[in-house]
Amino acid sequence: MKDDGAISGSGRPSSFILPPSSLSRWRNAILGTLLVLAGLATALVTILARQTENYTLAGAAAILSLVIALLMLIFIVPRLAKSARLEVMRLDLPLEITTGGAIFLLILGVVGFAAWNTGNNLLFLVFSLLVSTLFVGGAAARGSLRDLIVSARFPDHIFAADPAPVIVTLRNAKRLLPSFSIMVAARGPAEPAQQKRKRRSPRFSKRLLAYFTYVPHHAAAEQRVEQVFPQRGHVLINGFELATLFPFGFFRFRRRLRARDVDIIVYPKPEPIGDELHLLPTFAGRMVSSRRGIGQDLFSLRDYQPQDDLRHIDWKATARSRQLTVREFTAEDERRTTIILDTTEPAGSDAEEFNTRFERGVVQAASLLKHFIDERAEVRLMLGADLGPYGTGVNHLYACLRRLAVVKGQRENGEAELLSSVTDVDQRQNVLSEDYAIILTAAAPGSIPAQIWRASFVIHI
Repeated sequence: MKDDGAISGSGRPSSFILPPSSLSRWRNAILGTLLVLAGLATALVTILARQTENYTLAGAAAILSLVIALLMLIFIVPRLAKSARLEVMRLDLPLEITTGGAIFLLILGVVGFAAWNTGNNLLFLVFSLLVSTLFVGGAAARGSLRDLIVSARFPDHIFAADPAPVIVTLRNAKRLLPSFSIMVAARGPAEPAQQKRKRRSPRFSKRLLAYFTYVPHHAAAEQRVEQVFPQRGHVLINGFELATLFPFGFFRFRRRLRARDVDIIVYPKPEPIGDELHLLPTFAGRMVSSRRGIGQDLFSLRDYQPQDDLRHIDWKATARSRQLTVREFTAEDERRTTIILDTTEPAGSDAEEFNTRFERGVVQAASLLKHFIDERAEVRLMLGADLGPYGTGVNHLYACLRRLAVVKGQRENGEAELLSSVTDVDQRQNVLSEDYAIILTAAAPGSIPAQIWRASFVIHI
């Protein structure tokens, strides 16, 4: 991200330069003010022209005022309506007017005004019928949303852009009345990055889970739906929202339910690695294992057990200890690989471009992890200066993917940070001297120190 105090090409701080969004807001405000003042001026001219019996000037001023009103209707009113809609969304009201409801309210206003203006009893009767329709619709919707219990079960492992099966259960605890047309959505706080980009964005995020047409009284309905999380990261769900358009569709009534906080980690989706990575030396990283196996190197001596092979008995040790002793051997052909993701942003790079490249590097790191674990190699993941443990198997893969799901880039000097990270981790060890390392970095080609190039395989993301 760019610092607020960065110096632009003109030699002045960038904070003195208004962003395009601010210029657009000021332009709209100035245009609206000028149109309002012009409308008031034309109205004043029209009044003065009529008083002086200058009907030509009065007609021209009236036409000009109509033109100004038309311009306001085209340029000002839509923006005001959009701003009002965004503000209403931020308020998160339990009631939302649909397009059909707006038309119904318009008809209701016209009928009410006509009944008041004419005093016609039939119009008053129609007006009363329309008002009672609103009342009945609101009561039916509230009754349909009452005494409902929601539960959702998410899978343990979710990958970005992959459909994840979610089981949603809606239980109706009412004794007599069923529920109709219920939409269930999961609620959570909005991402801080989204709130920074859009000042008027909602303070919460919603994700539609399921739609239930009919739920009988004292019964439950269950649906299995597919949810897609487009990006990796951390998703927090702290409640549910029930909504219905029942019975007339004029309004969308909502009811919010609190729930236990659920943290969902969306993993980056591994992809098949390219052919050039298949050419990496398969013997790299081989070393003497510290685990039992069927190799040739001696691991330890222990007492004989009934299931042991008699060929593994060490007769010399048995003679010394006067107990049957067997030899244990190390695992053969063990491979250890370290995958290093450089999380630092090179100095002078564009923040948006770095974020795109960094996300590509995260996916590539996930792909390398899956590839080497499928090859039954022992792998560890290093994110910046955070060095993880060695491991094998699916559980270790998920643990590494969980770390990749929440990793973020940092704005520092990428070359220096990369060198210090891989050569000195907490003053304990040199990563490059221990095993075979694959480094993914956003640093420019030619800026990587020679000692890193000689001891590892560098991939520029």
